[in-house]
Amino acid sequence: MRTLFVVAALAIFTLSCSPAWASPCQSIVNNKARLACYDELFGSPETAPEEAGDLANAAQATQPATASEVATAKPAAQSASAVATAKPSPQVASAVAAPPHHFWNDFALRDGPGPNATNPAVLAITHGSDNSSSLVQAGLTWRMGKRFLPDTLTDWGWRWYSALWMNMNTASDNPYNSRGAQLGAAGTLFDAKKDGFALGSSVNVNVKEDAQNDTLSQGLAFDTRLILPGMLVVGKPYDSAGSSWFVYPLGGVYVDHLARVEAGQSPGTATGGYLGMTGDYYPGGYLWRLKFHASYLTGRDLVTTAGLYRRSSHLTRFGVDYSLAPNKDGTRPTVMPSISLERIVGDNYMDGTAYTAETVLSLKLLTN
Repeated sequence: MRTLFVVAALAIFTLSCSPAWASPCQSIVNNKARLACYDELFGSPETAPEEAGDLANAAQATQPATASEVATAKPAAQSASAVATAKPSPQVASAVAAPPHHFWNDFALRDGPGPNATNPAVLAITHGSDNSSSLVQAGLTWRMGKRFLPDTLTDWGWRWYSALWMNMNTASDNPYNSRGAQLGAAGTLFDAKKDGFALGSSVNVNVKEDAQNDTLSQGLAFDTRLILPGMLVVGKPYDSAGSSWFVYPLGGVYVDHLARVEAGQSPGTATGGYLGMTGDYYPGGYLWRLKFHASYLTGRDLVTTAGLYRRSSHLTRFGVDYSLAPNKDGTRPTVMPSISLERIVGDNYMDGTAYTAETVLSLKLLTN
């Protein structure tokens, strides 16, 4: 209680004194001169540290410091990090300030929903005189910030997110058309720098609709991916300086309430899990635009209520992408288009992919 009174007194004192301190600046008409006056009185604002990105962005910084380490670290004067975190003088503040953050920087386009999705969205459309076909595999994720999350989780990069996704293929022998939405939180468990590994994880509530089979479900899911810097996560993608690779073993569990089901079944609940692995290899050098990738995912319902069939699936993908982005130095541009040749075999009931065995030439797009 005594602390509360002290804080209240300080707040009242600050409010009463602030107009007096700021009054010399309020009479200045020129905006820049008035801001400079405020900076002289109160000090220039420091640039806030960049928030932890999603799993795809972590590929370029495999051992990030936690938020608490960034706040307490005291870099050496001659180190590069000292330049990045040092408080700029009023004369050069604008020259070293971080680039402005726009609302569209919080949106990421991938091949699936959530920050754990690492691959670019897929788009292939053909149009003929008799018919047309399309292949769309895309997820748009909005990173919503960290409000109301515990400090322990925010130090590990946890942030709220929401996402919309679509998975459609009308050119396949077994066409499919699914869509869904997610609301959840994502970040890491454990600290790669201290523990030698981390788990890029997310938990979400979701809704999924299969327009092809007229089914609808709502569910709760937990997804996690193993991050091993220096062993399974090495280098930077699309870097002419050398090769790099990113391999993520993954797994998850879910509970789905199937509200609308196929003929012959009854609505109910299914609980299950999945395992898999994704891998990307960038040869670098003169072949820096190339990316070789492969993935495998298998899932199964472990428990279902009466009247429901147990679902299971296996999906394998592998191929090569050719980047069209001018990022030879390994930096991540805001938009990364690429051309892809990919082989897809199998099915995936979790995103509505019907069984297919086809080779696809497509345009891929990744943002932020």
